[in-house]
Amino acid sequence: MTNAMPKRQEIDVQLTWDTSLIYPSHQAYQESLVAYKVQVEEFEKNYKDKLTSAAVIVEALKEYEIIRTINSKLSHYAYLNLDVDKMNTELAALANDYQVTMASSYPKTAFLQTQLALLDEAILNQVSQQEPQWSSYIKDILRQKPHQLHPLQEELLANFAPTFEQPYRNYETTKFEDMTFENFTANGQSYGNSYVLFENDYEISHDTDIRRNSAASFYSTLRKYKNTTAADYLSHIKNEQITAKLRGFDSTIDYLLFDQNVSRDLFDRQIDVIMKELAPHMRRFVKLVAKAHGLESITHADLKISLPSDFNQRITPEESKQFLIDCLGILGEDYIKMIEQAFDERWIDFAQNEGKATGGYCATLYDGPSYILLSWTGLMNEVLVLAHELGHAGHFQLAKKQSVLNYDPSLYFIEAPSTANEVLTCNTLLKQNQDPSFQAYLISELISRTYFHNMVTHLLEAAFQREVYTRLDKDEYLNGDILCQIKLDIIKEFWGEDFAIGDDAGLIWMRQPHYYMGLYPYTYSAGLTIGTAMAKQLEENPEAVVEKWLETLSLGASLSAQELAKHAGVDVSTDKPLKDTIAYVGSLVDKLEELI
Repeated sequence: MTNAMPKRQEIDVQLTWDTSLIYPSHQAYQESLVAYKVQVEEFEKNYKDKLTSAAVIVEALKEYEIIRTINSKLSHYAYLNLDVDKMNTELAALANDYQVTMASSYPKTAFLQTQLALLDEAILNQVSQQEPQWSSYIKDILRQKPHQLHPLQEELLANFAPTFEQPYRNYETTKFEDMTFENFTANGQSYGNSYVLFENDYEISHDTDIRRNSAASFYSTLRKYKNTTAADYLSHIKNEQITAKLRGFDSTIDYLLFDQNVSRDLFDRQIDVIMKELAPHMRRFVKLVAKAHGLESITHADLKISLPSDFNQRITPEESKQFLIDCLGILGEDYIKMIEQAFDERWIDFAQNEGKATGGYCATLYDGPSYILLSWTGLMNEVLVLAHELGHAGHFQLAKKQSVLNYDPSLYFIEAPSTANEVLTCNTLLKQNQDPSFQAYLISELISRTYFHNMVTHLLEAAFQREVYTRLDKDEYLNGDILCQIKLDIIKEFWGEDFAIGDDAGLIWMRQPHYYMGLYPYTYSAGLTIGTAMAKQLEENPEAVVEKWLETLSLGASLSAQELAKHAGVDVSTDKPLKDTIAYVGSLVDKLEELI
């Protein structure tokens, strides 16, 4: 059998991230956890029911900043270690210690926002004038004021907060601890299967037997857990629905968009325009690729492949360092130093091992590293993932110029810096090598990774979410089979009748943890819309644009998503940036048709 996953302890330490940069040992983490609990108790004692003047509020917010910063360290240490070794009981116990501490500590700080919102607006404005670094934090408190409940109700919800996170924990338990995948045979050889192997390698393999047979193995396992996973997901969205009703929102979607400070029009526009106008370009692209692979029919297992090419060679993590520095060097010396630091100080976990979380992400400590999780394949697809995550790292390292209270921008903007990096990387390489075969290969990778992932995969998830939440608010009955049918119908609508989309495609909703993170999926296409426009501006006029772009990233949450985009030079109040992005994808497909 090939591709058996190694245990975590068998991995070369140089391929793993270094969490000792947060705490030097588990003991140091646990000591900090105990001290944090005491600090929070003192905070409640000193400030609850005592926020009577601007001076006291300023004092409280300064202390709260410290608490938030320590919490960032504790949470990252607890979960980053566990995310790369889910079956490790010692690490699970450390994460549990954090969860238990937060269950008792969170309500002791939650009073702050509740009681600030009850104050006269003049006092809050006085604080904003005295301490402008908190102005957007206070502005957001005032924005949420009409939806605030009675203080006792807010306190009760704060105490129940840990239970609202339980559906996601159940989902992860099912995914990482209960699911085991059958081996599959391809070309007469037996292969092991797992979430990581399937999503990072098999699903994009150019070997049709491996790609299709691994998919059959993968989805046969998912099907066994369909109803349990549906029960977890439905309990999660029902919690959101109850909260939305309590806070007086017209719908659950409105409640979730309010949290992002984004209008319903922007949400619907991303879904409706892409479903209608991007779909024809993507259909043309996949048919071109399928023809190059000699496929007579195109199943769902074939949708994510790129063109066959001799250029699709694997590179090592170390080789990717200089590669990405060369491609992203346009962003300046400080940005290059950040990339070098990420490699040299082991912010990046490249390993593929049993029990590791799937996909890729970047998690930044407010006063520390930006940790990047990957499962490195060395293919161009994975290099673009690393460029993407380094975009998040660069963003949040710059955003530290803001207070920790003004740090996290709206999800609508969050994917702009990361997707801009993907487009910049590919466009730089296209300029460097004019060989038609290389151009065809790279355009194929750009479409199949960057645009497919962000504007198809995640967009279809957004369309699924919209339909599910709409039915939920109509009190319609939902279960695993209905969720599968909703997903299957949306996928078939996008791809049309020329594609052989089988029933297994309906199970794809089970793969996405973002469903437990509000309306996250649609923001990938929103981010890529901004990112595509910024990549074009950066290439055409770097002297004028780079400084403005980096300044925008340093603003954190001090502006709304629309204001951040506008500050960078992209006006998302209209549909022009989105339609320009779709037209750009169409031009890439046109060029690909010419090249092959």
